[in-house]
Amino acid sequence: MRNPGLLALSAASLVALTACQHAPEGITSPKAAVRSFYNSYEGDFRKAETARMSQSLAAEVEKAKANEVESAAQSKAGPNPTDKPNILEGEIFAGLYEGYTSYKMGPARVLGDRASVAVTFRNKGYKTRWTDDVKLVNDNGWKIDNVLFTGGWTGQTSTRDSLRQFNAQPVAP
Repeated sequence: MRNPGLLALSAASLVALTACQHAPEGITSPKAAVRSFYNSYEGDFRKAETARMSQSLAAEVEKAKANEVESAAQSKAGPNPTDKPNILEGEIFAGLYEGYTSYKMGPARVLGDRASVAVTFRNKGYKTRWTDDVKLVNDNGWKIDNVLFTGGWTGQTSTRDSLRQFNAQPVAP
């Protein structure tokens, strides 16, 4: 006689295993998520793949993009249409304003649905290296939630700090 509970458990296990085997890169481990994000990221936060970010970080990025567009429209329609609109300048996913030319990941530290990966960045032109702490959350797969800057070169403490300060500005130029 078959045990219906055992069959349901086996079916659920098979579905979970199949999902893991066919999950896109970034889903199965924090380091894979970091690698996937930085391999596809080209230095412009406006083009960063928000699907690789936590929902709250993606919302902050989308708000910054919308604020730039609105500020540009208001500037153009205002009395001084050549004034520079509010623009979020500089690198926001690494702790050097000018960005990085390469990166190397350290070990991942996982605690429940949160993780941290130390990433050592290098900027060849500035002949400098630094290590930032990439924070992740597991929300249907590992996603970037923040990057804590350790070098002190940006005047910001993290990606979220940069976005919050920019998004808190009045939109009008």
